[in-house]
Amino acid sequence: MENYAGLAAIYDLMMMGVDYEAWADYVIEAAETFGVKPQCVLDLACGTGSTTIPLAKHGLTVTGLDLSPAMLAIAKEKAQKEGVAVSFAEKNMLALDYEDRFDMIVSFQDGINYLTGPGDFEKLAAGVARGLKEKGVFIFDLNRVDHYSDSETTVIDLDDPYLVYENQYHEESRIWRIKLTGFVKEGELYRRFEETHEEKNHDMKEVEAALLAHHLNIAAVWRIFTKEDATEKTNRVLVVAKKG
Repeated sequence: MENYAGLAAIYDLMMMGVDYEAWADYVIEAAETFGVKPQCVLDLACGTGSTTIPLAKHGLTVTGLDLSPAMLAIAKEKAQKEGVAVSFAEKNMLALDYEDRFDMIVSFQDGINYLTGPGDFEKLAAGVARGLKEKGVFIFDLNRVDHYSDSETTVIDLDDPYLVYENQYHEESRIWRIKLTGFVKEGELYRRFEETHEEKNHDMKEVEAALLAHHLNIAAVWRIFTKEDATEKTNRVLVVAKKG
């Protein structure tokens, strides 16, 4: 199945409680806290453009990048409806080929957690460092998936859609595996789809070492949506790294 084709159709419905306008305000303020007034931004794993579009509404030049054609098709349609100029690119974030272009590179809603292979984060850090201008910032969230139970099943019954999540965290590999079974109404019938998603619990020491190797210095690790230092008990953190 094409990457996240089933999830793409219902993703915005699942995330409708997220205030993306506030996200954009928060991210821009975080950049400005460390001396960066972003003008040109790259949004990695942009999905359906829910963060990309609000950033563009601030008058920023924004590129949204994602691996999923289904997600990008929705993002382009949303941007067109809202009359917002955004460039979208279907590309793997591990194959960034930009040079000295962006004031700010961002990734949210677990985008970095989806990097599960050996050396993936190091590859990303190298590409980000090349793409950032000097003194630019890399801002991303990390989901502490080790905080979830070893095995659980969650049911979300919205009538349409009906979703079943079967979650398992594997401590040795640090991988959180989510099997998603969904039923989406199409006419009088329901279409069933299955997808398996994996997220990695990235160790902060490894993250910092990979960033430093490419001259990206961590300026802050905050509890998400605050400017408070994160602790070991924080479920989701915001990392701000600055180039140079």
